[in-house]
Amino acid sequence: MTQRLRVTFAKEGPLRWVAHLDLMRTWERTIRRAVLPLSYSQGFSPHAKIALAAPLPVGVEGRGELIDLWLDDTLRLEDVAKRLAAAMPPGLSISEVKQVSDDLPSMQSCLLAARYEVLFDADDLDRVDLEAALERLLALESLEWEERRGKKTRNYDLRATVLEAAVDLVDAGTLCLRLHLSLEPGRTGRPAQVLKAMEIEVEPRATIRTEIEFTGAGRGTSVGTAVVQPS
Repeated sequence: MTQRLRVTFAKEGPLRWVAHLDLMRTWERTIRRAVLPLSYSQGFSPHAKIALAAPLPVGVEGRGELIDLWLDDTLRLEDVAKRLAAAMPPGLSISEVKQVSDDLPSMQSCLLAARYEVLFDADDLDRVDLEAALERLLALESLEWEERRGKKTRNYDLRATVLEAAVDLVDAGTLCLRLHLSLEPGRTGRPAQVLKAMEIEVEPRATIRTEIEFTGAGRGTSVGTAVVQPS
């Protein structure tokens, strides 16, 4: 009997520069190191049955990332969590393992939005300037935008991707631009493009995706949960 697991994980440090396909390979190798019975698709070229909720832009850290993986056997969640935690490479860590129903729709088909924290050194960027740039963007009804990625060009309304945004002073030395961006098809927001539209040229100290949100169908109900305690 196949067991479908949903793992909450963090991708941090140097691993934030690892692109989507390389991250998937890293996960497959990690699962093998953990000696878990990973399921593979049938056919001439079998593929590991693992699926990320949403790819992270290169350079962005993730603190609440999600991946589904399917096992060919039913294992205790605590055992799975322990094996995975011991096999994680630097920059990758897990916080929770859930078992979910196998008939749930894919997470990617249920994406709604994501929350980000964009951190700046307060010495490099004035809070008043950041707030003024944000106010100008939020005052717009729409902003037609062209984004080029490799040979592909994407045209969309960038303003429509920004659901909420605010500026906070985290501490005396750190400014935080909090962004709530759409992940819906056709209006997926990216922090880097929002900063470009705001004409912010200062390089952030870090950009972190803290949460991924789904429609009701994508959340699912867990059969059980194992929480990984920090070491």
